[in-house]
Amino acid sequence: MESKSKLKRDLLSKDIRIKRKAVRQLFELEEPWVLELFKKLLSDNDIWFQSKALNAYKRYAANKEHLHDLIQTKNQSCQRVAAELLQKIPDESAAEILIKSKDSQTKKNAAKCLVRKEKWRQSFLEDESPIIRAVGIEHAENDEILIETLDDEHPLPVLSSISKIKLKNLKIKEPEIKRLLERDHERITASISDIILDSFPHLFQQLIQKSNEKILSDIAIKIHGNKEFYLKVKEHAPHLLPRVLRNQNEMNALEFRLNCIFDENLDPLIRAKLIEQFPQKNHQYSANLEVLSTHEDDLIRITTNNLLDSFETTSG
Repeated sequence: MESKSKLKRDLLSKDIRIKRKAVRQLFELEEPWVLELFKKLLSDNDIWFQSKALNAYKRYAANKEHLHDLIQTKNQSCQRVAAELLQKIPDESAAEILIKSKDSQTKKNAAKCLVRKEKWRQSFLEDESPIIRAVGIEHAENDEILIETLDDEHPLPVLSSISKIKLKNLKIKEPEIKRLLERDHERITASISDIILDSFPHLFQQLIQKSNEKILSDIAIKIHGNKEFYLKVKEHAPHLLPRVLRNQNEMNALEFRLNCIFDENLDPLIRAKLIEQFPQKNHQYSANLEVLSTHEDDLIRITTNNLLDSFETTSG
C-alpha cells in the first residue's frame, strides 16, 4: 500500500485516474485517519470526489472535530451528513449551528440532538419553525400541551402530538377529532382513522369523505371482518365491500354478502366481485344465486355462471 505522503500527493494530482486510484486505496486502508486526507475533497469541484469524501465521513467520523469539518464547508450535503452523524456523535455546539439550516432534514436532526437536554424543550415548543415544534412535542410530557397542539396551524406538530397521544394511551375528545377531520389533511386523516374506527364509529361517513384511496385501503384492512361496519361500508363506501368481506365465511357475513349481491342499487362491478369471492364450498347457496345466471348485466351473469360451475365441480 502507498505511503500516507504519496496518497496525499496523488489526491492533489491533476490526472483524474491517479486521483481516483488514491481514493480507492484510502478506502482499502479501513483506517479512521484517512479523514485527514478526505477533508480537502469535501470541497472538491468534482461531485464524484465530494461524494466519496462524504462516504468516508459517514464511515469513519468519530468526534466533534469531524462534525465541524463538514459544517465548515457550508455545503448543504455536507451539513446534512453532519446532522445525521449527531445521532452517534452528540455535540451541542455543532447542533446549535445546524439547527439554523434551511434544509428541513438537517434542522430536524439537529433539533433531535438538542432536545435530549431538558433546557431546550420549552423553547422548542414555542419555536416559530414547525419542524422544531414537532421535535419538541415528541418529548413533551404535559398532557394538556399535547391536546392543545392538535390545533397547531402546521400539520407537523399536530402529527407529532397524535403519535405521542397514542403512545401515552390518552383520549382525544370528539370535538378535537372533528376539527382534525375538517383540516382535510391526508396525513392527519390517516393518523386518526384508527381512533375514529375504535372510538367514534359514528363518524365513519365523515372519515370516508375525507379519505383518499390509500387511506381507504388502510381502513378496509382495519375493519376487515368487523360486522359493526358492514352497513356503514355499504352506505358510504360500497367499493370497499369486496375488501371488507374477503374470506369472511361465517353465516352473518355470507347473508350480508348475498344482500349486497342482490342489491340492484349497487354498482354491477362491485356485485360481480362479491360473487367472484363467494366461497365455493357453500353449495347450499346455489339455488339463491341461480336467478342471477340470466341477469341482464353481462359481468354479473358471467361471474354467476362461473360460480355455479365451480359449485358443481367442488361438489363432485
